[in-house]
Amino acid sequence: MKFHKANLIIVSVGLLLVFTVAIWLIGRQINITTDRMYRTLVVESGRYRAGLIQQDFDRTEKLGKKIDETLESQGYHREKLSSLLDILVSLDKKITRGWVKKEAEQVIYNDWLQKDTIRVSKGADEIWESGLYGNENQFYRILYGRWQDIEFGFDISLTDLHSYFTQLIPARKNYAYIANASGVLIAHPDKDLIGQSLENSRELHYLAQVAQEKKEFHYPGFSNFLALAVEKSYYPIQVGQETWVMVINTIPLDNRQAMAEFHRYTVWIAIVAILIFCALLIFSQYKWQKEYELRRKAEWESMQLKIQQLKNQLNPHFLFNALGSLSALITTDPALAKKFVFELAKVYRYVLEKRNETLSTVKEELEFTCHYYFLQKIRFGEQLRLHISEGVEEHPGKIPVASLQLLIENAIKHNEITHRYPLDISIYIAQEMLIVDNSYRPRRDVSLDSIGVGLESIQEIYRYHSAEKFEYRVVGDRFICILPFLKD
Repeated sequence: MKFHKANLIIVSVGLLLVFTVAIWLIGRQINITTDRMYRTLVVESGRYRAGLIQQDFDRTEKLGKKIDETLESQGYHREKLSSLLDILVSLDKKITRGWVKKEAEQVIYNDWLQKDTIRVSKGADEIWESGLYGNENQFYRILYGRWQDIEFGFDISLTDLHSYFTQLIPARKNYAYIANASGVLIAHPDKDLIGQSLENSRELHYLAQVAQEKKEFHYPGFSNFLALAVEKSYYPIQVGQETWVMVINTIPLDNRQAMAEFHRYTVWIAIVAILIFCALLIFSQYKWQKEYELRRKAEWESMQLKIQQLKNQLNPHFLFNALGSLSALITTDPALAKKFVFELAKVYRYVLEKRNETLSTVKEELEFTCHYYFLQKIRFGEQLRLHISEGVEEHPGKIPVASLQLLIENAIKHNEITHRYPLDISIYIAQEMLIVDNSYRPRRDVSLDSIGVGLESIQEIYRYHSAEKFEYRVVGDRFICILPFLKD
């Protein structure tokens, strides 16, 4: 006996080490995959934001062309053109104001604008140009055009530009700023930095490179604004004749706490599972020896049924799938993962409570089945459905321990479970017998004979306790199992 106990301790320690290594490897792979997915999400999100900003400025360019088209078709009418400017400004919320001036006139639309404050390079053949200028400690981007002796344009306040794009594209765990190819900040969360030049030579180099090649670029860097290490992503944006660069600083994903939770939960589950396995193994060995020496053949057969029943309840595939489902929940839904652990503990607690019994009440079996169904529901989702008729749990009769769980497990194991063919299971009472039927769509590698092999333990229990027989059959597209009620 001491030899068996020593072997049991060695096996238990070995299993614990295997579980620990497997959990560490799974956690490491989950961490690597999560980081890769996060980086991909950051890149795609940045492209989306850059595309929206590009489209927004393209729309502004089109509004400017409306003025040119109006002058070409109708000529210069100051009042009509001023009204058109008001309408165009109202269509684009980032435009601060619009203006128009004829060289011979002294009055300028929105007369705050003084011509000597405009600093913009004008090409001889260009109709629309753009540039930056300062006015009363504020910076503006100007869209500037000319038709004959008419000057017109739009002004965009850079002080409000960052707020505008933040409302247009809300950000999470990152911040962005926009600079031109020379490193002058055009939009930034800190308004005091707008119009200033970046001083970091490495940053200036990347800005010039992205603006010249018009290709996005990514590298790990440091944010002076956040005082943190960040992932920096550069995206080119074409605005008129200029190329701007949007820089997104993203805080790296820190999932250490989530992974610590994952390891803690899974290690505890492994320990509990091994302890249950050892306890049941010791118990079954002890009872087997006692029954072999002291019991008659019929009592010995009864104990064999109990051992088989315990083996069915502790299906290793079920535990493996449960751990797999739990590992997926740890990072996505910690609250549901905690509930999953509690439900798994209730399943094994019921096994321990019923280890000396072969029969149980319908109410107890239904409660145990619901705990088991919850765990399987996490795995299969809406592809698995369980319906329990009203009044079933109130019946005073008894049925073999874990028989409902075994029938549901068999249905899951031997039938297709897909969105097209969901597994539908019903439990109800008919003619004073408990009926369990499920939709019958057998897998190609499973026959009705192989399904019967898994139900032999229930048949043996019925033969031992009563003349009543446990039956199962296929009727149409339903697999029906009939469990007569038993007495102690």
